[in-house]
Amino acid sequence: MNDYPEIAARFARDTANHEMTVLHDEGLYRHLRFMNPRSSEFWFELVTWPGSLTIRGDYGDPHTFSRLDDMFKFFRADRRWGINPHYWAEKLGRDGGRRSVKEYSENLLRQRVIEQFTEDARWNGGVPAGTGKALRTWVLDEDLSDEHQARNVLEAFAHQGYEFSDVWEWDFHDYRSDFLWACHAIQWGIGQYDAARKPAEVAA
Repeated sequence: MNDYPEIAARFARDTANHEMTVLHDEGLYRHLRFMNPRSSEFWFELVTWPGSLTIRGDYGDPHTFSRLDDMFKFFRADRRWGINPHYWAEKLGRDGGRRSVKEYSENLLRQRVIEQFTEDARWNGGVPAGTGKALRTWVLDEDLSDEHQARNVLEAFAHQGYEFSDVWEWDFHDYRSDFLWACHAIQWGIGQYDAARKPAEVAA
């Protein structure tokens, strides 16, 4: 699993002074709010009912996940490995699933191009001399911020018989930063809830 460390670091900064307020806690019906008492920035709430969990707040679009009766149990299962956006996005249901939380990533395209070139140079019979320079000039130095234009650039690239095949099959979409932030928020929020409950359970 990939924790997306840059998003994890940002989440940690954004929520450094957050405190939890329990607005409702009755079995599978929970309503928790997390925010800095001195600021409303980056507040978020976790709301659960049987079979569903919604996260909403000052970070981006709200998301509703559906899988188990107790959705805290569902998210706890991945705690030791970090967030699991690929699997969790499949549980968005009416929100449109994984496609609704992905967007075109120029960085992912550049990474994919370099990986393919490196693999071809190392394992697939090599590449013509000067291909690396041509690739930088005609692809990597181009403005690839628009997916349609970027795909046209890739499909048009050729150097002494070397070209990329089946570019139309390549996926250049990655998870949106607000969704990844929400994934970290869910896992962290449940951790705060669990930590607060343990002393209370011991006292009871």
